[in-house]
Amino acid sequence: MVALAYIIYWGLILINMAWIALSLFFGIFYLSRKENGNLWVFAFLNVVSVIALGVTMFVFRTWRSYFAIVQYSSLIWVLIGILLVIALAYAILGREPKEATA
Repeated sequence: MVALAYIIYWGLILINMAWIALSLFFGIFYLSRKENGNLWVFAFLNVVSVIALGVTMFVFRTWRSYFAIVQYSSLIWVLIGILLVIALAYAILGREPKEATA
């Protein structure tokens, strides 16, 4: 059971690191093409990633003695902070300018 908990814990951390890189790549891609409306989807998915990391940290901290793995919660906090900053930036940059009506 400890090995599975170890794989889940570090798997989620590595998946979220890859997601940050992928999100930044597509965010820059859509900004360069002036398709800002697509950033809203990435902002939502970043919030979902924050929730997943938060639940992971809650579970592993609540039942710490049961899982018996070394936790690097500061790394999870850094990832949560990065994801929230990116989500906020995408929410702000994702606004489309209003079209002027004649």
